[in-house]
Amino acid sequence: MLQYSAQQIPTTIPLLAKAILKRGETAELPEKSIHIKDFYFDKSKLASYNGFCGFAETSLPLSYLFVATQPVQLMLLTQPDVPVKPLGMIHLGVEFELHQPMSVETRYDFCLSVGEQQHTIKGLEFELIGEFRQGDDLVARYVSRCLLKVSGPRKRGRPAREPKIAYEWKPVTPLNLVENDARRYAKLSGDYNPIHLHRLTAKPFGFEAPIAHGMYMVAKMLASVNEPVTKAKFTFQRPVLMPCQTTIERDGEGLRLVNDANKALVSATVS
Repeated sequence: MLQYSAQQIPTTIPLLAKAILKRGETAELPEKSIHIKDFYFDKSKLASYNGFCGFAETSLPLSYLFVATQPVQLMLLTQPDVPVKPLGMIHLGVEFELHQPMSVETRYDFCLSVGEQQHTIKGLEFELIGEFRQGDDLVARYVSRCLLKVSGPRKRGRPAREPKIAYEWKPVTPLNLVENDARRYAKLSGDYNPIHLHRLTAKPFGFEAPIAHGMYMVAKMLASVNEPVTKAKFTFQRPVLMPCQTTIERDGEGLRLVNDANKALVSATVS
């Protein structure tokens, strides 16, 4: 386990530079974790994030647990012994569990570790697990699911699919995804992945237009839910090329983001 203090976490820009320059063949990740002692949330950054994404000014949204620890994710993925090129990763989804109320006034022990890995017909799927603790108590947890393209033979098996539920979707609010908002979100979140910023920087990665940040869509979907959420699971269905007019829809615990053709872009459950 690698151990750091909160003050030792680098800013995102140099980490992103390391991610861009990282070379080598992709393979299974080693069992690895990073522990951050006395992790805290920056109040000013959180207030700006909440204002832009539509949360109450003083709230600590589940989605921000992921955003605030993205530098730690890059710290792990840019380690020399981790055979991953971070910019080639595809974000498949993320889930959150809140076990105890959290506060921006409190410091937590944060641990990021590599979770389950599975070879599929699409490549190598793996988990990054983030846990916030106070002493021995687990306060909150997220699991981020990612896909890496790998060379060589792939297994034919597909990941197990959850049974479909017949929802009766009702529109909640429209969401217009545009390039300028993506650049503003990049500044707030620190996610300057070039696929999100401009068509010229997205094209080398195979996209004719920039794609929306998955975690921005997660934030807007969570912000549309009026009641407190302690458990949520999001699955990214397809890349969202901008500009794109979308709608957030809901039925009970079911939540989704659809485009004008009524195709699901992000599906979720919240409770």
